[in-house]
Amino acid sequence: MSVIYYGPGEHDSGFVGFRVTKVWSDIYRQKYFSTSAAQSQTDDSIYFRYQRVRAEHQDACWAVESLEYQYQQFVTTNNGNTKPERGLGIHGIVILFAHGYGGKFEPGFSVSQPGKPQKRFLFKNHPFTEAWRLAADHWAQENGILEADHVRIMGSPPSPEQFKRLRHQMNHIEGYDIPVESLRVVFQEQREQLANSRTSRHLQTVSKPPISSLESDVRAWFESEQPSTS
Repeated sequence: MSVIYYGPGEHDSGFVGFRVTKVWSDIYRQKYFSTSAAQSQTDDSIYFRYQRVRAEHQDACWAVESLEYQYQQFVTTNNGNTKPERGLGIHGIVILFAHGYGGKFEPGFSVSQPGKPQKRFLFKNHPFTEAWRLAADHWAQENGILEADHVRIMGSPPSPEQFKRLRHQMNHIEGYDIPVESLRVVFQEQREQLANSRTSRHLQTVSKPPISSLESDVRAWFESEQPSTS
């Protein structure tokens, strides 16, 4: 228990009252609430009850601080047992190459929660952006994530380059044999966006006359509209 009562003669220093302690991470909190001035060491004494409630209130406040700290750690750091190159700076979502049917390695995101099986969002089923949105939504819903953190994580997808680093890690350090073709679907959206951008620039170029030609046509029209001086 984090609230301990010491009656007369029970504490080495002679203290009588309530001791409150709370530990989380490397943080240690401790506070004493003396009841030595109480008429009796029971709830029959108003002062004794007052100090007991103060101790319980302090315990509750530190419990809230501890939970807030744990929550912030959950949404801003990797789980301590996350393997290299998988982590995304939060607990519960990692990138992976799933070893699927036929020996293929399928890239995607994995969302985990204690006591439940992992849920995977693979790029063979969803494009990169959609897979990330689905993973972030599922993670937030399953873990009761605040909307502000949900939005922040949703807007901060990992770089596809991390999958290249993960493949290197798994092949050269962990002994896997993931073919480079497994990365194709990771970068598919990027390739399509680049192709669309090039097409758009090309269409803009061919649909507009050169600026010099346009200026020449305007000048010729303007001169033709001037009154003759002859």
